[in-house]
Amino acid sequence: MNTHYSDRLAEAIRCRQTPAVVGIDPVLERLPAALRPKDTTCGAALEAVETFCRGVLDVLAPLVPAVKINVGFFEAFYWYGFTAYYRIVAYAHQRGLLVIGDIKRGDIGSTARQYAQGHLDHTVFDEVHELHIPDAVTLAGYLGENAVRPFIDLARRHGRGVYILVRPSEPKADEVHEFGGAQRFYQHMAGLVRRWGDDEELIGECGLSCVGAVVAPKDAESTAALRALLPRTPFLVPGYGAQGGTAESCRPCFLPDGTGAVINASRSVIYAFSKPEYAERHGGDWQACIAAAGRTFAADVAGLASG
Repeated sequence: MNTHYSDRLAEAIRCRQTPAVVGIDPVLERLPAALRPKDTTCGAALEAVETFCRGVLDVLAPLVPAVKINVGFFEAFYWYGFTAYYRIVAYAHQRGLLVIGDIKRGDIGSTARQYAQGHLDHTVFDEVHELHIPDAVTLAGYLGENAVRPFIDLARRHGRGVYILVRPSEPKADEVHEFGGAQRFYQHMAGLVRRWGDDEELIGECGLSCVGAVVAPKDAESTAALRALLPRTPFLVPGYGAQGGTAESCRPCFLPDGTGAVINASRSVIYAFSKPEYAERHGGDWQACIAAAGRTFAADVAGLASG
């Protein structure tokens, strides 16, 4: 996979005509009743989760360019979960979707190198295919450059990407990210992301780096300032939907030409079957509910991006 990640993502957005990304965050207790296992074995639970995830991916594949698969929701199933995570990554690729692995790793030294190998490199062992490896991953860069450099190096080598946490959507995170006087902590992180990702060898033909930032749109003025500070940095934008974000609040995350960002929604789409407005329309067809919510989300944010 030698094509630059940001170039592949830009092409996928053009093909789907929307910058929508759906988060795959499967919780056993929230699955459709018909899928929930009748026993309490880990294997049975994970089989239900995988069935759900595949069903979600089947209906979303024609609608959105990418999905964000959160490894934490698979790690809850112990050793079963890790193998399932990679199977679902591969299945999403087989359905023609780009995959962002939401892993939020952030250790240093040899640990960072091992994490990077496990999440961005398919070349070490014969039975690992590139389909099993996400196109990009999320990272926490709070331990400095050595926490992210192994991932950036592999991303450059294999045509993949990284998104480094700059400004999360979680309100309680503000006690960390809004800390500071003239310069807030999230602004400091943005400056580091720019430094780490601005080398010409990391920039794709579309003008964007393979080193991106996770940026929640807290308010228009500060978000626009971050966008101006990071003109070659792709944004992964959380907070839409269940967390209260809207398409309009996400607008400052985009570059003036309508590129440079993807908008993520998770619970508001994948659990649409639990919402009366969808359940009443589609009855017990949980996939039809998710498809309808996916279409609504994709259409809502479509006007933010330029084709």
